[in-house]
Amino acid sequence: MPLVKNAVIAAAGLGSRLGHGKPKCLVEVAGKPILEWQLRLLDDVEDIRIVVGYMEQDVVRLALSLRPDVVIVRNPAFRSTTTQQSYWLGGRYLKDPCVYMDGDIIFDPASFHAFLDRAGKVCPLIAIAASKTEQAVFAETIQDGNGDFKVSAFSRSNKTPWEWANIACLPAGMLQENGGDVFSRLAGFTPLNAQCVECFEFDTDADLVQAEKFGQKIRSQS
Repeated sequence: MPLVKNAVIAAAGLGSRLGHGKPKCLVEVAGKPILEWQLRLLDDVEDIRIVVGYMEQDVVRLALSLRPDVVIVRNPAFRSTTTQQSYWLGGRYLKDPCVYMDGDIIFDPASFHAFLDRAGKVCPLIAIAASKTEQAVFAETIQDGNGDFKVSAFSRSNKTPWEWANIACLPAGMLQENGGDVFSRLAGFTPLNAQCVECFEFDTDADLVQAEKFGQKIRSQS
């Protein structure tokens, strides 16, 4: 049972960069919508909030069919706000640490649960992954004497071996209403403890092809 009791999934976006005409959380990878992959990983988390916007009825219908106790939070300004606004809306009344994650990522279960376990002991904690996506936000890292990673900076242009994996466990009050990009907000708190995860986010069709292969690999191992 993870020590982290709260999670927010940002699923309000248009998915415009992918161009499939629906939110990326509804896109199927290896036979299942991304939202289903994510909710299965959060089975033991007590309080899950899904922030919806574009095609919200379809997202809500799927979410409730998979987990009837999820809390639905609306982001009516989803066309003009960033993911940080969805995170803020989802977690604004929470007083305990919360895991925030984008609704367009498929995770390796073992590394995801390792992140959750560590997040129960270390907060804030952000996730990094090996650089591979086309539009990555790169993470500059340092290692302490124990070999644990810390992120010292983020960049879209300075390519590094690691990218920001769009999942973080953050304390209450760390996010801003109507703020900019999440990584820009996090940059103000660096160095940040980081945990390596194995995952795949997709913003383009090329990313989606690789995510499909990743999902098939996970299914073959389960």
